[in-house]
Amino acid sequence: MKLFARICSTIFHPLIMATVGIFLSLYFSYMRMLGTEYITNVSLMVIFITIAIPSLGILLLYKTKHIKSIGLVNRTERTLPYLLFFVCYVAATLFLWFANLRGMQFGFFIGGLVAILIDLLVNRWWKISVHMTAIGCLAGLIFVMSYMQYIMYTEYVPYLQVAVVLAAGALGTSRIILRRHTIGQVCCGFINGFIWVFISCLLATTLQYIK
Repeated sequence: MKLFARICSTIFHPLIMATVGIFLSLYFSYMRMLGTEYITNVSLMVIFITIAIPSLGILLLYKTKHIKSIGLVNRTERTLPYLLFFVCYVAATLFLWFANLRGMQFGFFIGGLVAILIDLLVNRWWKISVHMTAIGCLAGLIFVMSYMQYIMYTEYVPYLQVAVVLAAGALGTSRIILRRHTIGQVCCGFINGFIWVFISCLLATTLQYIK
């Protein structure tokens, strides 16, 4: 069971969720008409900003002994990495703005920024699950896309919803099995990500239509 839990924690790592969200929001929506090359280029840029840079930053913090574990097991060591994540998300949000992706995709990152900031503040007193916050953000994106009929291929809607719910369940269970978090920390992390992304995507997309 612990092997399965470690695999789940790796596959659904927080750094990966941003790229998955951007790809899904582009590939399954009307934005797909912009072409595969466009979707690939945007996704690669998001990978660079939200995966490559934070990964190198965490490795540097580990090498310079600012953190004892790359997995950020110790709650007190999470402040600097979380600040790094926040800065990278700000950079990615600005990229989306200048790339004229100011609707669903922009809302996804704004919601993610708010969720990260809340995780950063809560972490001073309580070890809220950033893994569950990240997959909560992804779930919020998929469900708000469904709610707003943003997904072009409606036959895929149930599959995407079921897939993200099962993934969140597997990840939450994995974090508990590995004793990284309690049930409360897992649930709060998911709710934090889901709510903010759902609201921000709803607002960003609505404002875009109004304009």
